[in-house]
Amino acid sequence: MKKAALLILAAWLACPAPAAAAPVPAGRLDLYLEAMDGQGWQWFFLADAVRRRLDGAELFVHPLVTKEKDGSFSARRGEPELAESYRLAVLAKAYPGKLLTYLNARSLSPASDGWRDAAVFAGLNPDDLEKRAAADGKAALEASYKAASAAGVTETALFLAGKRYAGAQRLMPLFEAVNASLPPGLRAPQPPGYKPAPKMPPPGLWVVLSSGVKMNDALVGVFDRYFEGIKPQVLDYASADRAARFPAVEFLPSYILAGTPEAKARLEAEIKAGIFKESGAYLVYEDRQRRGAYASRAEKKNTVEIFVMSQCPFGALAETALFDAEKNKLLPAGTKVEIHYIGDAKKDEKGEYVFSSLHGQPEWEENARQLFISKNFPEKFKAYLLERNKAYSSPDWESAAKAAGLDAKKVAAGFEEGKKLLAADFAATGAMGITTSPSFVVDGREFMVGLGELVKTPGFEKVPPPGQPAAGCAK
Repeated sequence: MKKAALLILAAWLACPAPAAAAPVPAGRLDLYLEAMDGQGWQWFFLADAVRRRLDGAELFVHPLVTKEKDGSFSARRGEPELAESYRLAVLAKAYPGKLLTYLNARSLSPASDGWRDAAVFAGLNPDDLEKRAAADGKAALEASYKAASAAGVTETALFLAGKRYAGAQRLMPLFEAVNASLPPGLRAPQPPGYKPAPKMPPPGLWVVLSSGVKMNDALVGVFDRYFEGIKPQVLDYASADRAARFPAVEFLPSYILAGTPEAKARLEAEIKAGIFKESGAYLVYEDRQRRGAYASRAEKKNTVEIFVMSQCPFGALAETALFDAEKNKLLPAGTKVEIHYIGDAKKDEKGEYVFSSLHGQPEWEENARQLFISKNFPEKFKAYLLERNKAYSSPDWESAAKAAGLDAKKVAAGFEEGKKLLAADFAATGAMGITTSPSFVVDGREFMVGLGELVKTPGFEKVPPPGQPAAGCAK
């Protein structure tokens, strides 16, 4: 035993020590970019501007994707983003000197085929780039994926000299950080006679979270653009401090800003638009972009509520996926599926309801029909919906009714009842602040946007995967 141990020790000593990782040059910026992420593009514009200003700065862009269990790549915003990621990976590997030129041109050519103009502007034949992306894109993207994994990056992020940049998403803070990282001989001096103006202290910002509900760093960056240097204080919903300071929190995560006169003046438009709620001496933003929780809502055990617009392609996809999963016993045992609708209903001067929906009058009329069928013919509702979703935007709803065994005349005769049901349903959805189709609420409290988020929820992993996980229709 001792001899074996000695042999292992001798072998270990005989092996050369692993080479130390090469130091990352000062002034090097690495942007891990989701190709269709607005925040990511904002970081690109800032980093590229700094790179142009400072001789010692360099910028490298790495397309950011995720990898599925079968080894294939996917992008948060679906196939168009994935296709662009392949192109960026090939540019970074085969044409590194043209990548930044391409990206600047691409930002000015946002159409789906705008990449072709960007390629020409960068001095490349777009047909050659497309062929190269098809042939070598996977290997090139694998290299970017490994780099992102090694850096621990899962969302758009900017690194400076090998460390994640945690400063504000504004030009001058980034410029000053990169400038300070450079050797003294490469730093840009301050303009002669320049004296920075004193900065007003930012208002207080508290973020209320709970288990499974994360803070959105990009959103904190948005706050910082309004109030330079703002730092959030995180409170756990279950803590005594939260209960004493903010007893009326209804949704998590909540971003609670001190309602100082300056804060109210800067956010006047957002307050008028209802983005912020005024609560005593505070302004509250409830972040429903991805996942959250209704802290004070009653539980609805073994229930998944789906909130849709009936003519939203992503909502129709989600409904069909859920009903298929239910049929194939892929949902938790005993799960009940409830469908609700997104839109507005207001009374006019005569007391009559006036409805509005993102996809127009045909959509809210279809919403009303579906609610009427669900209430009065519940045993035929799923069959109708599955058939209707095959051509959700077609005016021919009667064919779907016939296929489901419904009497179209009875459904048409119940339209006024359907409108009353719809007004109540719109009001309930609006009170929950839900505006994106599809959104889900599991067990009455756990909230998420998009089928891609639902399949990450325990018990719902076997729901058929979405084609575009983060896509949706927003009111």
